[in-house]
Amino acid sequence: MKLSLNVKLGIVAGILNCIAWYIFSKTVINGYYNIAVDQYRYYVTLLLLLLGIFISVYYERKKLGGYIHFKEGLKTGFLYTLVLALFLGVFNFLYYKFIAVDAVEHFLNDARNTMKEGKVKDEDIGKSLAVLKDYFGSFRMFMSTVIMGVILSLLSAAIFRRKNPVIPFSEN
Repeated sequence: MKLSLNVKLGIVAGILNCIAWYIFSKTVINGYYNIAVDQYRYYVTLLLLLLGIFISVYYERKKLGGYIHFKEGLKTGFLYTLVLALFLGVFNFLYYKFIAVDAVEHFLNDARNTMKEGKVKDEDIGKSLAVLKDYFGSFRMFMSTVIMGVILSLLSAAIFRRKNPVIPFSEN
């Protein structure tokens, strides 16, 4: 089974994003207990989505002889997005389950202490911490990547769309 270019690009982008995420957490940010790791990971993901989707749709159009319908461009960008999002969702699970085991609890304790200093009610603290804990979930990571990818796929499909000129049919 031969993989299409957008699937190959999605795999490469997923691996690059996971490596960058791990390197940021080990070297640049100085540890797993800095929320900036997620910010840098978000920027890398956005950059890889932007570049990968546009490159995928461009090369798909080139492969089709310079013409691509909106539907085909959207499908190409969406497939790239799904592959990248799957890699990120799995790595997010592995990262918080095996690499940075207590990082989420560290962030939740910091948030709890900050809210107590701000004199927030206990029931509001519990609700806020539940929302914050969901922020680190793999499904949330997967869905936010897919939503960003769909938006960028719509944009790139609209930009690269070019219909094949139709020669009018004549019975004569």
